[in-house]
Amino acid sequence: MLAQMPNGLSALRFALAAIWIELAAHGHQGRLAFAIVAIVAAGSDFIDGRIARRLGVASASGRWLDAIADVTFVLAAILSEAAAGAIPFYIPILIALSFGQYAIDSVVIGRRAAGPVRSRLGHWGGIINYALVIALAIAPPPAIAGAFVRGLAPLVALFYVAAISERAWLFYRSR
Repeated sequence: MLAQMPNGLSALRFALAAIWIELAAHGHQGRLAFAIVAIVAAGSDFIDGRIARRLGVASASGRWLDAIADVTFVLAAILSEAAAGAIPFYIPILIALSFGQYAIDSVVIGRRAAGPVRSRLGHWGGIINYALVIALAIAPPPAIAGAFVRGLAPLVALFYVAAISERAWLFYRSR
């Protein structure tokens, strides 16, 4: 039972994605609910791998579950916010493209049994994703924090273009 705790924490993000979508679909205006969902999701991402390593149950399948749960939650939240006009639609599109490339590269470049290939930019991308979600959860535009996040959207896009380029370069070098 304890050995499944890390995977349960990862899987929790699927439920949190559904909760975010439900809140957004019903026009929920109370930002506290969004903030709680975002912070719980970020917290579960922060501790699931640490717990797996501490318990000695880290696995390739657990790393894949973690990565897929992350992108599912982040895309659900960011797409909901883009639909509400809080952030441009090109941000979730670039996040989805970056993750797709990451997944393909992990299978093609990496060893299938080893799980997803690690990347410095990918790690920072995860941090940026959760920072975006938390900032938009707490104070979407036109609030100052939300407007600041919206203003940073071109820089976030540039980061994702760099991450995609890094993966393409790694793929090219591996051939």
